[in-house]
Amino acid sequence: QGIPDKDAIERVAHWLGRVGLNVDHMSRYPHEFSGGQRQRIGIARAMIIEPNFIVCDEPISALDVSVQAQVINLLDELKQSLGLTLLFIAHDLSMVRYVSDRMAVMYLGSLVEVGPANEVFFEPKHPYTQLLVESNPEPDPATERERIYRTIDGEVTSPVNVRHGCRFADRCPKVMDRCRVETPELIATPNSRQVACHLF
Repeated sequence: QGIPDKDAIERVAHWLGRVGLNVDHMSRYPHEFSGGQRQRIGIARAMIIEPNFIVCDEPISALDVSVQAQVINLLDELKQSLGLTLLFIAHDLSMVRYVSDRMAVMYLGSLVEVGPANEVFFEPKHPYTQLLVESNPEPDPATERERIYRTIDGEVTSPVNVRHGCRFADRCPKVMDRCRVETPELIATPNSRQVACHLF
């Protein structure tokens, strides 16, 4: 980008510091870094060009829980302090809720629910979102032991040979005849929510 070497090194050092690393890390080899450090380096690499928008595709999936929290806190701090927009893609809805203002839930490539993150997490409307939220483990071991998990029955519909109707129909506990023949539209509901379900 036409940046002089001295300025480039200063910028790298700055962003390493912002993500919790230091200048000594600049001379290390990739195999010398932990998974969490590698993720921080990835964030610094993305931030060095000063973007307004970052796609975070499963940024914490291969990390242990304590490191996941550190990376999430780092992303949230950068989002707040720099006014960044993050598109955070993950399977763990509790982590998505923590870092997101709005949440969109997809099933086989189709949106099934969209809305403010806390509302979608604490008051899910679509049956698939409800099952996803229920599958999140409870932090309290005593409560977790008492939980009864609902399983998602049925076969996953082929994403290649998509037929008419709701893509979740074969697995939905609230399925109706209409669901098997008519694809639900993503419709607005109160409180800035959108749901693709014939129940609404």
